[in-house]
Amino acid sequence: MAPANTTGRTGPRTGADAAGRTGDGDGAAGRPGPAGARRPGPPELRLVRLDRGTAESALLRAAVLEHRPLPGRRGYVRAPAATLPLADADPARTPFAVVAGPGPVRDAAGARASCAGFGVLDRAVHARDLVPDPAHAVLLRAFHVAPDWEGKGVGRASCSAPLLDRLAAEVAPDASELVLCVDEANRRAARVYGAAGFSFTGRRLFAEPDGIQLVMVRPLVAGGGS
Repeated sequence: MAPANTTGRTGPRTGADAAGRTGDGDGAAGRPGPAGARRPGPPELRLVRLDRGTAESALLRAAVLEHRPLPGRRGYVRAPAATLPLADADPARTPFAVVAGPGPVRDAAGARASCAGFGVLDRAVHARDLVPDPAHAVLLRAFHVAPDWEGKGVGRASCSAPLLDRLAAEVAPDASELVLCVDEANRRAARVYGAAGFSFTGRRLFAEPDGIQLVMVRPLVAGGGS
């Protein structure tokens, strides 16, 4: 029997690929709306590995391949149709789906309705221009939130402890730090990652054809946090 492919979940409490660039997150929950009403918190979320041979993984893989960045975001992140095959071809990379609801997903319609985002964790962080100690870092790359789920706190919640930390501990047990690169012009995503605990290191990378990327890091919370 295949091991469970779900790593943690969170409830209402609570980016291009070559350089580990992440795309858009989404708006933070609890932001006042036009009439002063506060938005509800994010839905209950799970991060489900897509490298497992389970029925749920297969359904979610098909669902994420249907995701397309909005026209104004295509310069910041590539579609999973491009980044998922790259992760499949590299044993150091672990693709995952961000899934809303307790699950498991049982059919294609349910997968499409609940698949709120996609990302890849890469435990082979070789570039010292990213972090001083790459052997103890894990790289978040190709992350995005599906357009239908933007503005609901999904990006912040799924990049925060405990969700991302539990998955990172599973795929890179020696890592003590999460790192990502975000397009210099993508201030929306940078705000979301900042709300999830990431901070700028001051490092700037230039990667063709993506332009200037800013490096952000945060420490991994031992045990995934509470």
